[in-house]
Amino acid sequence: MIKRILAAVDGSPASLAALRQAAAWAAQLDARLSALYVIDEQRFVYYPAATSFEGGVVLAVPLPDDKRAEVEAKVKEEERQIRADFDRVAGARKGQAEFRAERGDVNNILVREARASDLVVLGKRGRFDSPASRQAGPTTETLIHEALRPVLVVPEASRTEGGILIAYDNSKGVQRILPTALHMAGKSRSGVALLTVDDKPERAQELQAPMRPYLQAHGIEAKFMIEKGKPAEAIVKAAQAANAGLIVMGAFNRNPVYELFFGSTTLSVLERATCPILLTA
Repeated sequence: MIKRILAAVDGSPASLAALRQAAAWAAQLDARLSALYVIDEQRFVYYPAATSFEGGVVLAVPLPDDKRAEVEAKVKEEERQIRADFDRVAGARKGQAEFRAERGDVNNILVREARASDLVVLGKRGRFDSPASRQAGPTTETLIHEALRPVLVVPEASRTEGGILIAYDNSKGVQRILPTALHMAGKSRSGVALLTVDDKPERAQELQAPMRPYLQAHGIEAKFMIEKGKPAEAIVKAAQAANAGLIVMGAFNRNPVYELFFGSTTLSVLERATCPILLTA
């Protein structure tokens, strides 16, 4: 099921953690690993106010030659360091791993490459995202929304050893991610727990009932759990209590109006979790 894993790398600490995860899963799943460093084209332009159109639209202007040379040298050194990280982490998988760099629009290129892959792995925050924030970076959010593939988001300092916690709410997102999650669980022989957060236990049991024969058919002996309270808090707490090395969940399943007033479960779990999160929208 998983034949090609795309690791989006940029030299950030979270990116290096994601590369390690991608390489580990590629080895366990016998998949090809493709690490891609996208050099943001916006680093080579600037936006002086003097070039504004009427109405306040600002035009991008190429950097002066001396400034461009500085950026080119910096990018070259970044690529050298990222390639060295790749060789150290994935060098043993000769013929099954590749590294390449491409210049352009970061989000567009990563979405394009994601759709040519079975699994996307990237850090929670990139090189140029604020280090003070715990939220997922904008590129990470874009890939979750647009990749149309499972996305594994890896925090900088994360627990990666342990079982798999599936946050099950019967949404379309979690239904889409289940086959991938069970394939990964089977290959890695990780223990599986299935958690439903609902203030009405009877309703939660009804939701979980079809999952029992489904998981058994896949050879998965899972622990079934029901918790009350706010979904994000319950998911993160359960993952920590179980020492889970991976959380699996659907992404952005609720009505946008609900998320506006009550917050997004997906973003909250991404902010708080201390282990990688596997998602699909």
